[in-house]
Amino acid sequence: MLLFAVFLSGCLGGSESTVVANTTTVSANSVEPVQVDLGEQTIAMSNANGRVEIVKNPLRISFFNSADELVLEQVSSAGGPLSPGLSIDEPLGSDYVPRMLLNAPFSYMVGAELAPQLRATPWVGNYLTQALVGIQYHGTEVLEAKETSTGVEMTIATNDPTGRVIDVEIKPTDNNSFEVHMAVNPAQGVVMVADSFVLKQEESFYGFGGRHHAVNQRGNLLTNFIQAQNIGAGPLAPVANTASGQGEGYMFPSGPDAAYYISTAFASSGGYGFMLDSTRPSRYDLGASNPQAWQVNVSGAEMSYLVAPGGEKKALQSLSGLQGRHRVPLQADLGPTLSRAVRVLSAQADDAASYEAKIWDDIAQMDAFKLPVKGYVFEGWEILPRETSKTIIEALHDRNIRAYLYIRNYVGIDVANTERPETFTEALQEGYVVNDAAGLPYLFGTPFGGLGAAIDFTNPEAIAWWEGRIREMIEELGADGFMQDFGEHIALDMYFFDGSTGETMHNHYPTVFHQTTRKIIDDIERKTGRHIFFWTRAGYSGRQGSSGFESSNFPGDETSDWSRASGIASLTTDMLSRGATGSYGYNTDIGGYFDFHTGPADAELYTRWSFWAALSPVFRVHNSSSNGVRMPWFYGEETLAHWRKAAQLHLKAAPLIIKLWDEAQSTGVPPVRALWVEYPKDERSRQEDQQWMLGRDVLVAPVVVQGATTRDVYLPQGCWKHVETGTQFEGPRDITVPAPIDSLPYFFKCGTNPF
Repeated sequence: MLLFAVFLSGCLGGSESTVVANTTTVSANSVEPVQVDLGEQTIAMSNANGRVEIVKNPLRISFFNSADELVLEQVSSAGGPLSPGLSIDEPLGSDYVPRMLLNAPFSYMVGAELAPQLRATPWVGNYLTQALVGIQYHGTEVLEAKETSTGVEMTIATNDPTGRVIDVEIKPTDNNSFEVHMAVNPAQGVVMVADSFVLKQEESFYGFGGRHHAVNQRGNLLTNFIQAQNIGAGPLAPVANTASGQGEGYMFPSGPDAAYYISTAFASSGGYGFMLDSTRPSRYDLGASNPQAWQVNVSGAEMSYLVAPGGEKKALQSLSGLQGRHRVPLQADLGPTLSRAVRVLSAQADDAASYEAKIWDDIAQMDAFKLPVKGYVFEGWEILPRETSKTIIEALHDRNIRAYLYIRNYVGIDVANTERPETFTEALQEGYVVNDAAGLPYLFGTPFGGLGAAIDFTNPEAIAWWEGRIREMIEELGADGFMQDFGEHIALDMYFFDGSTGETMHNHYPTVFHQTTRKIIDDIERKTGRHIFFWTRAGYSGRQGSSGFESSNFPGDETSDWSRASGIASLTTDMLSRGATGSYGYNTDIGGYFDFHTGPADAELYTRWSFWAALSPVFRVHNSSSNGVRMPWFYGEETLAHWRKAAQLHLKAAPLIIKLWDEAQSTGVPPVRALWVEYPKDERSRQEDQQWMLGRDVLVAPVVVQGATTRDVYLPQGCWKHVETGTQFEGPRDITVPAPIDSLPYFFKCGTNPF
């Protein structure tokens, strides 16, 4: 396959340096006052949200909820004079080398870090591999402690023979949480810091951003480093899945946990929420290496994390409050929406004339079939004359259709046809892009085979230039929003205007990107009263993270197949995982976008995908990177009728979706939520990753298996009505319901009529 050949022949770049945090902090609510008791053997700190207890010797920290129930505790001191350490993300996403991680209070590694990267291909900015190797040490006892105006500061002794100590501060902070900050002193030679906690029996972990391979991540290893363009192996899946040791969730090239959109926050069934407050490369080992412990570790010599005691829904409220929540859109922004991408990398590639003709034909088809379309995207607007784009937008508005355009975080000379060639020249000449070590524009190979350079959103002049581009779309042309694409291609050896490097900015860049745009949009909305909707691809958590600035996000380039890795069967895990921590405006690409190695979606897949999206937050057709867009009428009258039925179902549910979205602004509970949110004590609900709840009263079980005519469904406790047939079932139980091609299995709680 060409993808694999391109990867193997790509240019190799490298870096061996420590990454430093660069985050934005926003306090969402007031901090509860704290009481501190500096005892002889223990230190206690408490407020209305719970209590933190520190045993001085041997060191151990425990967290309690407001009912004084233990919810989280560090593992016991491990002891021992020498502990070799190894943490590695293996090349090509395989999993054969065992990790050697020290599970002990406030551990750290002295050694070396290796992180080679590519300079071209779709995987610019991804790791080829990342390895940390050295000797691990840990905290042993509290040497000194003092009360401060905000909490407690301590000096922790270690078993390091060089005499290093760990400076620790613990204090209450916003959103019902306690913050722990550790820093190894002296820091020289330290490449990783970690903390480890007792893994409770049957404890489950939910969140972590747009991961495909699981909803409950217990037993898994997760890397928190944005990785672009990870896809299932398509026709080579039987070989690649086995050779990698990763099974059906394997993605090339970075493995099953790779994601465009990452959160370091999660909710535990153990009664707490947790968020690593760092944008540096980091990792979770959730019982994969040690069945009695879970660990969080970060590249560098310091780390901050937050613990929010409380049950599942309270944890979601705290975590989404810290990270940020998607803004409530207009109901029309939920769709149905059609996207006209520019065809590239093909003998039938679009030019301005062919592209404009396709747009007018789309409008004519929408008129002829009287389709219930609420939004239309034309991504190639930049290659059209400005007056043409303005005329198209006016034509859409005449039909009460919202008009959306497209913009990306880098400028490029390539065949994408999503910007004018002179934009690239202007950005480089004026110094609006990220540089290399020599102070020259950092050029990389784009996914479309050309040259690109990332816009430097730390440069005030670049921000002013970007503002002009946004205002042109919204104010001059009259667009109602846009796709804000990419943001992942930040290499470690890039240099930014504000002194940051790619080491500090790789994960943080999407947040800076989206925040820059949000400030412009906020000003436009404030002055005009308009509502602007923009959706993103790359994202990361933090205080505040990407989700606090976006309207919505899409899962990246899903493959046009049925796979669990990156096709239709990957959507539910992705949506439910990112939605748990505030990124709940999920916006799938109906039909799947990446079809280079799978071929385009056939009528069956297109139809099942349409019904999958019907009771998700946003209903948007967007597909085919190389084989040409498949609009609903492409497959003929029967498939068009199926699509229309799915679109009408979405429109019927849209008032409920908006209502739930609005409620989520205060509760943090996503409109579309995993079964475990409503049924946390139900073991089956805690594991279910191909069903979801729309609010409390709707259960959705889409068909994601090729050729299926029935659907096996798990119903939790209570009475449930199968809406299609009216049949009622009493849960908890497993049932099988008919699932003809023109249907979506979904259920109402008996006695309710949500829509």
